[in-house]
Amino acid sequence: MMRMEKIILEKLHWKVKAPTTLHFLRFFHSRIQEQLDTESRRILNLERLEAQLKACHCSFTFTKVKPSLLALALLSLEMEDQHECEALDDLQESLTVKAGELVCVRELVAKCLAEYASTKCLKPSGQRLRWMISGRTARQLKHSYYKITHLPTIPEYAC
Repeated sequence: MMRMEKIILEKLHWKVKAPTTLHFLRFFHSRIQEQLDTESRRILNLERLEAQLKACHCSFTFTKVKPSLLALALLSLEMEDQHECEALDDLQESLTVKAGELVCVRELVAKCLAEYASTKCLKPSGQRLRWMISGRTARQLKHSYYKITHLPTIPEYAC
């Protein structure tokens, strides 16, 4: 059956891509928005969530976290002040995420976002994000920097 499905997808030139955290965040946001009242909908801002997600993606810590779990943790952190957590509980139950895992990832997200002021997260282009990488990657990048051959500047009148 899987082989047949693969053949059909190849014939239709349909490339199936893995879902990203952004896909999950947008999907979960829309599902939660359906269940909230109008006042709560204004509080839960998708642009702010996406900016917070960008900040989280700069951290090496989140490379091993499931995309769906990271999106759920961002939403739950944003909605923790509101008492309407039924929608989040439904999402958590449908994803079969353990409460301990969610709490752990929420703490990591909160720690990461503490480095970026909430007012600056509203404008993601207003603050430069810092990439946090592992020591091994840093060592590899340090040596590769010296191997790059610098290209000469192209004069503007040449084009």
